[in-house]
This record gives sequence, structure tokens and C-alpha cells, in this order.
Amino acid sequence: MVLHRIRVHVATPKLFAVAIDLDIVIIGLFLGTQVSNSNQARNYRADAAEYRDQIIANIRVNEADTVARIMYYRQVRAHAVAALGALRQSGEPPSEPFLIDAYQASQVWLRPFEQTAYGELIASGLARQVGDAATRSALSAYYVSAHGFDTTALSMTAYRDRLRRIMDFDVQERIRARCDDIVRELPGGGVGVSLPTKCDLGLDPAVAARAAAELRSAPELRQDLTRHIGDLEQKLALFDRTLRAARSIRATLENASR
Repeated sequence: MVLHRIRVHVATPKLFAVAIDLDIVIIGLFLGTQVSNSNQARNYRADAAEYRDQIIANIRVNEADTVARIMYYRQVRAHAVAALGALRQSGEPPSEPFLIDAYQASQVWLRPFEQTAYGELIASGLARQVGDAATRSALSAYYVSAHGFDTTALSMTAYRDRLRRIMDFDVQERIRARCDDIVRELPGGGVGVSLPTKCDLGLDPAVAARAAAELRSAPELRQDLTRHIGDLEQKLALFDRTLRAARSIRATLENASR
């Protein structure tokens, strides 16, 4: 209708009317653009809020995972320290407990860090919509540290490979059958594992003694185990730092969403 009036006014000497009509068109376009931009900004904020909620959920999973991982590796370390103590003794301690300790000391948890939602946020180009500059910086630092977390958490020392090459296969099979990881579901859908607190292999004493003697006479097993304990302590320190960082950034994100 406005465009029709403009054509009519252009055809007649009504320049003032033409100017008014053009102003109406320009204002209409401006208002339309403003409404479109406002709607787009609102959609961006809604999408960013959804990503933020997903990241908070991911961090909760990581928190539960890290707590369970700390408990697991404390058990592994306790077995490793007990096995090292047995290797240091001049006599021959009971064989079956030593075999269990030596094997359980080689256990690992190889689940990587959960960071799917953050990766999707970065790919979406909406990272700047999540919180203020300080929040975004803290979030970025948290996920940068996740790469270092996986490097350390998923690493294995030479002890595991050496122990499992030397230990009698039938003994290993018995340990896996009777002392295997206990799997449970974690909050948020993750999976946690723990080691049994009691384990009875029921091995023939002669078989157990022979298998234990093979381990005690293995070159460098004691040195590998000593190094392995140091690695376990490094992992536990990392998990503690990661847990504190996760709780801090989650609280920051939750406050930003209010």
C-alpha cells in the first residue's frame, strides 16, 4: 500500500508526500530489523542457556566420576603398598594375599573426561553468550586442564605390563573370577567401579607359593612397583585438584544462570 502511494506521489508533484512515504518505509524496515535482531538474540540466549545446563550436567557427571575414581585408586594404592611390603620382606609372607595385592595394584580406570557439551558449545559459536568474561575464562581453563587430566589419568606404568606377563595365567584368571571390579551406576548416568574389600582365591598352597616365588624373583618388579606407587599418588593428587575445580566452576555456572 505504501509503495503504491509512493508511485502515485512520484507521478504527481507531491515531493513532501513522497518523503513522508519513504520515511514510513524506512521506519518499517528499521523496526522489522530490530524485531528480527531481538528475536535472534533471544534465541541465542536460549540456546546458550541450554548448553550451559548441559555443561553443568556434564560437570556433575565428572564430579561423581572423580569421587569414585579417588576411592578406586586409593584401593589400588593400598594393594600396591602391601605388595611392595611383601617384596621387601626377607622371609616369605603368605603367598595368596601377596598375589592378590600384586595383581590388584595393576588395576586401572580408563574412562576419559566428559566434555561433550563444552565441545558442542564451542562448535556452535555461542561461547560468548555463557556468563561474563570471568566465567568464560574459568570455564575455558577448566576444560583446558581436562586434556592434561586425560593424559595423566589414562596413562599406565611398566608395572602393569610386567606383572601380567610374569604372573601365572591360571592365577590371574582366578583373581579376575573372584576379585573382579564391582561396577555400579553413578549419578548422571556414569559408571563407577571399586575393588572388593575381601577376596579368597582358594588356590592350592603349592600353586600359590610357586606363583608368588616367580614374582619375587622377577628382575625389576620391585623397582617398577615403587615407580607405580609414585604414579598412583600423582593421579590421586590430580583427581583432588580436578574435583575442587569442577565444584568451583559448576557453582559459578549455576549462579550465572539465576
